[in-house]
Amino acid sequence: MKKIPILFSLLLALPFMLLAQKGTISGKVIDKSNGEGLIGVTVKAESPTANTGAVTDIEGNYLISALPGDYTVSFLYSSYKTEKVTVTVEAGKVAYLNLTMEEATNTLTEVVITTTIEKTTALSLLTQRKNAPQVSDGVSADLIRRTPDRTTSDVLKRVTGASIQEGKFAVIRGMNDRYIAGYLDGALLPSTESDRKAFAFDVVPANLIDNLVIIKAGSPDLVGDFGGGVIKINTKSVPEKFTQSISIGEQTHSLTTFKGFTQYKRYPGEALNIFGSQRDLPTFDENALKSASTFPGAEEKRKFAEISQKFNNDWSNKVVNAIPNPRISYSLGFPIDLHHDRKLGVVLALNYSNSQRYSEGLVNSFDGTGQTSNFKDDVYKQNYSSGGILNVNYVGTKTQINFRNLLNLNTDNNTIVRTGIGSTQDQVEVKAVSNVINYNRLYNGIVSLKQIVGANLFTINASANYSNVRRNIPDYRIASYTKTPDFETFQLQRGDFFNSSTGRFTSDLKEGIYGGELQASKELNTSKVKTEIKAGVYTQTRNRTFESRNFVYQGNQPSNLTYNPQIDLAASNINANLLYLLEKTSNDLAYYKGKSTQNAFYLMADQKFFEKLRTVYGVRYENVDIHVTNQKLNSEVSRIKQDVLLPSANISYALTEKTNIRGAYYATVNRPEFRELAPFAFFVFDKNAEIRGNTDLKIAKLNNFDLRYEFYPSGSQVISAGAFYKTIKNPVEFGIDIAQPFTTFTYQNEKAATIYGLELEFRKNLSFLGRAPFLNDIVVFSNLALIHSKLQFESGSFAKQNRPLQGQSPYVLNAGIQYENSDNGWFSSIVFNRIGRRIAFVGVDAKYGATRQDVYEAPRSVVDFQFGKNIKRFNLKLTLGDILKQKQTFYQDIDNSGKYETKDLLMFQFKNGFTTSLTVGYTF
Repeated sequence: MKKIPILFSLLLALPFMLLAQKGTISGKVIDKSNGEGLIGVTVKAESPTANTGAVTDIEGNYLISALPGDYTVSFLYSSYKTEKVTVTVEAGKVAYLNLTMEEATNTLTEVVITTTIEKTTALSLLTQRKNAPQVSDGVSADLIRRTPDRTTSDVLKRVTGASIQEGKFAVIRGMNDRYIAGYLDGALLPSTESDRKAFAFDVVPANLIDNLVIIKAGSPDLVGDFGGGVIKINTKSVPEKFTQSISIGEQTHSLTTFKGFTQYKRYPGEALNIFGSQRDLPTFDENALKSASTFPGAEEKRKFAEISQKFNNDWSNKVVNAIPNPRISYSLGFPIDLHHDRKLGVVLALNYSNSQRYSEGLVNSFDGTGQTSNFKDDVYKQNYSSGGILNVNYVGTKTQINFRNLLNLNTDNNTIVRTGIGSTQDQVEVKAVSNVINYNRLYNGIVSLKQIVGANLFTINASANYSNVRRNIPDYRIASYTKTPDFETFQLQRGDFFNSSTGRFTSDLKEGIYGGELQASKELNTSKVKTEIKAGVYTQTRNRTFESRNFVYQGNQPSNLTYNPQIDLAASNINANLLYLLEKTSNDLAYYKGKSTQNAFYLMADQKFFEKLRTVYGVRYENVDIHVTNQKLNSEVSRIKQDVLLPSANISYALTEKTNIRGAYYATVNRPEFRELAPFAFFVFDKNAEIRGNTDLKIAKLNNFDLRYEFYPSGSQVISAGAFYKTIKNPVEFGIDIAQPFTTFTYQNEKAATIYGLELEFRKNLSFLGRAPFLNDIVVFSNLALIHSKLQFESGSFAKQNRPLQGQSPYVLNAGIQYENSDNGWFSSIVFNRIGRRIAFVGVDAKYGATRQDVYEAPRSVVDFQFGKNIKRFNLKLTLGDILKQKQTFYQDIDNSGKYETKDLLMFQFKNGFTTSLTVGYTF
């Protein structure tokens, strides 16, 4: 009987054993005239011993399984020139062969072109970039395979005019993340952040990307809410072969690893982003912790203390030895051949990381009279990140169905130990500690269909998507001790406000997003003009609920303070005669509901004239209703309705086969987020400031113009120069609310802004220096964006005249050199990034408040170095990150010198360390 399970196991393994003996020829066939995939091309692979073949699918892709050997691959398509390429197939490996096909001038005579695999693949890549309908930049799977990039954020750094903030937020053309829109597999991405309009691009593994494109010019089939650019990420649909890989890495941080690291209580499962009920609020009547009078009586105190005892009063903390940060990722992909040119593909990827990072911070606060506080912070940040992707895709000759899923779980557990002066006027000394846990969950799923009706009569594209966002702060704690000249020792700070005393805070945000799109397209071709007409409808509904509560400690402090909350705020000190909690939640500020509905209709034409001139033009109509209400008070907070027409036109002209000139005009908008409209105020301990919404925000409207020259020497090499110009009406900015005595940041509209700039890029290998083979393996690349902006203000504004737009950098510079040799397996790169100084927080002109001026973020240079080696199925990689470890500095430029000097007012400064990462990967 034991032989039966063994035999059954062998039968299950047989398909994979047979597959391992074969190799694969895979690629995409595109039309040279427009860069789009050709459907139904016959691909034949012939050798002296074996013949096989396939037909390109609805995307122009093909996949051929073949025994090892040399093959002549033929590409045949009616009225197109036949192409023949010689390729070598190796067991267990994929031979990538992309091809560009050209229409025959005389269809009665067969034209056969014989070329090499290197030339066809390079020409295919060149054709796709050159024939893009809009001003755009991107990275294809061909280039990603040759780089050591780990996440989408890493890939984005390689694109012209793009940079990354905080390791995950995109900046394009010097415009901050609120002006960026993102798509994942055709679904519009929601914001992943609590207090900003932004998506964290580090959640998508780089090895699953089929292509990434940054579109810098609008078209009717794109969302109208953007300004800097639209990032479109497409993950793999059908893998070329069965593949399975695992990667394990460790990262050290120069300021953290093997040193003392302060952390508060962790519970089982939290390191895996699994939260139990230990941090939940206890159940009690809604107003049970709200005092009816300024001075509660004995019975009230007893009731308060009884409920306070039910809270989690475990403030235990310890100093641990920080270990290297682990990272692990796993991916699995396999195709299933359904025969008759139909196939199914499954892609699964899982990733997990646990990182600890220490930093030193300086935090200063100012009011209208001068400096009010001066703190030194020890910042201990710990992040747990886990998630994955599951894609199931069906591809046939005329039908494609995709079901794609992304799940990301992310927890920040951060502790700040603070010392310094809390009030310079009263000489109040402070010892304080904060511990905040921020849990984020994002699910994004989309089902899409592409169907060609009849003999290419017309094409239908349809999709439905759902996203779910959860952002939870289960227990944000602050313990504050102060000492004044009137006391010899520190006292536990008790008061009415969470931001200035000892207390607890909790909040929960839930959001569901539903969307769908239906598009029909039809080709109308003549001998001289090729035309494709597209018409579509789009809808999206967002529903958000947000609630928060805050509590402060009041009563009598323990007689023997230890200045350790683990003891001072323990359950033994919670009673009617000592400490108890009071709720200070303001119903008008702590709750809101947001609902947004958006409906769009668009009509566009894509025309090509005489193989040289291409125009993509049309109009998009968007109807938006953004509604924010307060569910506690049953009142309306803010409502914005908008009907807008967004015309656009993109024109490109092929001066030569390798040279383009492009021009574009497009209208877009920039809409406020729910959080920006809600009056909710959140205390940010690391900046000793509050962030508050503005119910009166208006939608910004943009007009955008682009001009670009492009030259593609070959393949992935490019030299380009471009210019852009933008006008913005009612731009939304983030700045200081000077009406508040305590440092408060809020959102505001200005009257208008103009932005213009130049973009330069080159990416070139060094083969022009000589015939040495290694010169082909070295690529030098650089891109530079030079940007200028200017604002206009309403009469009576306190703003500084002629200042730039908040968040806009005057320049963005990326440069580097990369080496990779596929024969010996060695690869290395060194990359430099620098962004010009920018306004982090808008202030006022100095004459209205010398200490309330614009707060600049000083430029800092970042250098990353990486080298590694591929050894058969193994991949070894060593990375040195942020080698220069320059400080992050935020300051007010008192003398307008354009740089940070000691006489300037320092707002925040954070010390950075460098990282060292060692990663080992294995492909099965």
